[in-house]
Amino acid sequence: MKLNIKNKIALIGGASKGLGKASAISLAKEGVNLAICSNDQESLLQTTEYIKSNYGVEVLPILADLSEVHKIEKDVVEKVLEKYGRIDILVTNSGGPKPGSFFSLNEEDWRIAFDSVLYYVVELYRLVIPYMEDNKWGRIINNTSLTVKDPPETMVLSNVFRTGVVSLAKTMSKGLIKSSITINNICPGAFKTDRAIQLMQASAYSLGKTIEEVEKNSVANLPMGKYQSPDEFGTLVAFLASDHARSITGTTIQLDGGISNGLL
Repeated sequence: MKLNIKNKIALIGGASKGLGKASAISLAKEGVNLAICSNDQESLLQTTEYIKSNYGVEVLPILADLSEVHKIEKDVVEKVLEKYGRIDILVTNSGGPKPGSFFSLNEEDWRIAFDSVLYYVVELYRLVIPYMEDNKWGRIINNTSLTVKDPPETMVLSNVFRTGVVSLAKTMSKGLIKSSITINNICPGAFKTDRAIQLMQASAYSLGKTIEEVEKNSVANLPMGKYQSPDEFGTLVAFLASDHARSITGTTIQLDGGISNGLL
């Protein structure tokens, strides 16, 4: 299937590792030129060189912490526009907030989570969508979490702010589709990313077990019996960015290997 997105321009958050990197690679395979963000310079440069040498697309590495919302316009969006002149595809992706139940979290935890999960998305929309509207084409894909459909008690910050991202996307979807701009959310399941390792470490600490024991038990309880491969996530991102998905908008798609028990 030809996705017909060659020479489009994509801005991807958290793209030097994990699901962000998988998204960048899948888009690069389709000939999309990239601007990839990360706050880890070493992995950012490594990923940039890997994609350029293997897929022959242009890659603009941007060293930035997207939770520093006041810097996004100058340090991120203006750099992309200076190099490429437009942004066609936006993939929002960030590390998850601190786990914890309601009364274990303090005011600073809430502030950090607000900026790093929800408000940076708001700012990117504010800055990027007008250019998509001018060009009468755009794709926005948010990496969220299964917590938006099944909120666990110990993931309060993720439950609140990732649900906010989903609600914002749904709210905006009808207005944007008139300009051939779609906006969708992906709920990833059990991918072995840095975030997954962090959660296993927290669980190991609370249960008094080793992380190896927690991982073995976690995999055994998965419907697939194994972790998912990040390239599965990237493939869905590339499809949602394509013209084939031009009428898919306002959706929240589970990519979870059968984990969720919900009907919707």
